[in-house]
Amino acid sequence: MSYHFQFGGIRLPAFSRGNRKTQVGSTKHFTGGLVLGDQEGVRLGTESHLETNAALLLGYRPNTLDLVEQIQFAWYDEHGEFFDHFIDLVVTRIDGTVCGYAVRPASRVSQAYECKLARIKEQAIAQCFLDDFRLFTEEDVCPVELHNAKLFHSVRRPDAFADPVAQDASRKVCGTTTVGALVDETRLEGMGFRAIVRLIRSGHLQMVRHERIERSTEIMRTRMI
Repeated sequence: MSYHFQFGGIRLPAFSRGNRKTQVGSTKHFTGGLVLGDQEGVRLGTESHLETNAALLLGYRPNTLDLVEQIQFAWYDEHGEFFDHFIDLVVTRIDGTVCGYAVRPASRVSQAYECKLARIKEQAIAQCFLDDFRLFTEEDVCPVELHNAKLFHSVRRPDAFADPVAQDASRKVCGTTTVGALVDETRLEGMGFRAIVRLIRSGHLQMVRHERIERSTEIMRTRMI
């Protein structure tokens, strides 16, 4: 995705910050890429559909500050022999903690693989490289959270016209209302809906219940706009 600026033309996304380049094509498995972050964003490569879903879920959680893929960590086995392990996704949270994720389908998680991850986790925490290291499988994918993460991702680009209108409408919220009511207040239909979703993403508006974001979704104002 390219990002248009009022002055200075177009800026392309920054290159991936990972320690290993992901494949850009394969005849045997899914490969892909995302652009995450504000403004022009940063490229993030993925090598499976599950990795892509994990990146979206982790990247758009409210407590996520940063997300990087394929981070190198040197670990040693029980014989003292060193190996390089590339951690699929590393999340830095708002509270400063850093958590790594090994992304793999549950059907491919063997006992030997779990023992390897446990050893890597122990060493990574002991070296203050990570605060936690977790296994992420398809069982960790919540369909509702994934739907909303994809929606956040699709509307991440700000709208200089619609966003101020949505912000003005949101300032009037007292108690709870619905996404649809706020969209109607903006009189911008689809543009208004996307602007309201961005306010949910930024934390200025909050959903009353854990559900897919739709016009009927109840929301309340939680931060000054």
